[in-house]
Amino acid sequence: MLRIFLFSLVIAAVVASAAAQNTAPASAVSESAGPATSQASREGQMPAGTVIVAELSKSLDAKKVKPGDKIEAKMSMDLLSQGKVVIPRDTKIVGHVTEAKAHSKDSPDSMLGIAFDRMSLKDGRELPMQAAIQAMARPLQNPALQGSGPISDNGGMPSSAPMPGGGGMSGGGARSSAPSTYPTSAGADAPASGGPAPLGPVSKGVVGMKGLELKSAGPASVITSEKENVHLDTGTQLILRTQ
Repeated sequence: MLRIFLFSLVIAAVVASAAAQNTAPASAVSESAGPATSQASREGQMPAGTVIVAELSKSLDAKKVKPGDKIEAKMSMDLLSQGKVVIPRDTKIVGHVTEAKAHSKDSPDSMLGIAFDRMSLKDGRELPMQAAIQAMARPLQNPALQGSGPISDNGGMPSSAPMPGGGGMSGGGARSSAPSTYPTSAGADAPASGGPAPLGPVSKGVVGMKGLELKSAGPASVITSEKENVHLDTGTQLILRTQ
């Protein structure tokens, strides 16, 4: 009987030891996965107020689109956070048409509504976002001005471009060949070269595109014209601000 009792104790000790070994790795995995999960959650949200410099990938015409149609733009500048590129230029921005009204003889006014929904990152992930159009302008004629400098994710200027009016610099100190001034509002004059000037984070409204008006309500932006059909060329400059 004593031998049976001792044997039972040994078996119980072995079982308890095995159970402890099986539960330890599970606990370690759970603890290590916690911070990674939190980090992924943070990366999956675009902070409100983030300024994105972009351009249309394809032309848009109020006569040819309908609500729900997919639209695409691409970032024309890197997005920085603490001096590091977090979202590179050429990243695809996807949205859709919210409303469209074509110009006609009986109804001369025209309207085109746009909303941007997400970013399609180069590693295959999609980053949800809601961004309205803060400013828009004709496509740049000088390719050297496109993507000329990074933008900090706090809505600041390109990292080494002076702010209009003598403001300070923001971002991580990377060099930028961006112009020292930007058209800031509708009706701004074109540069001496005759082509459109590149927009910057402080630009607002429709710049250098006569007959068009821009209104934003939440994530949706509406471009209107009283007398002509709303048409946006490929490469149209966009300043987007996340909601």
